[in-house]
Amino acid sequence: MAGEANPNKRRLSRDEAVELLSRPLTGVFSSVSDGGWIHSVPVHFLSVKDQIRFVAGAQDAKTRNVERRGQGTLCVEVTEGSSRTYASVSGPATVQRPPDAADLRALDRRYSRVDFAEGWDDESFAAAAMITISVERWIARTYWD
Repeated sequence: MAGEANPNKRRLSRDEAVELLSRPLTGVFSSVSDGGWIHSVPVHFLSVKDQIRFVAGAQDAKTRNVERRGQGTLCVEVTEGSSRTYASVSGPATVQRPPDAADLRALDRRYSRVDFAEGWDDESFAAAAMITISVERWIARTYWD
């Protein structure tokens, strides 16, 4: 059975993967620590051109991992009936301090929230960061029963 194509799965086109990432889904961001363990956490994110952006604490493990390793991966998955679709993107990652206010407002709009862009005091804003993944690799597929 090795090497046989599964008739119940297919790759997503780039446009289909971009559409999936444009939905207000929770993604799972993964980074690697200096010790080699994988750190994966749920995040609300923006998909902007060939970038993924999300807010993090300046001292969070994910932020420290990106600063040390400079890489990150984000994966989203949707199940609709008997169909499961996912997109995983990865590439170089950077940290921006403080986060851009326009990105915070965009996160509020995307997730129908008001707490990304509002209610920051100077100390909280200084303790925040925006992580950006520059997407170099896409893996996106759909499976069905």
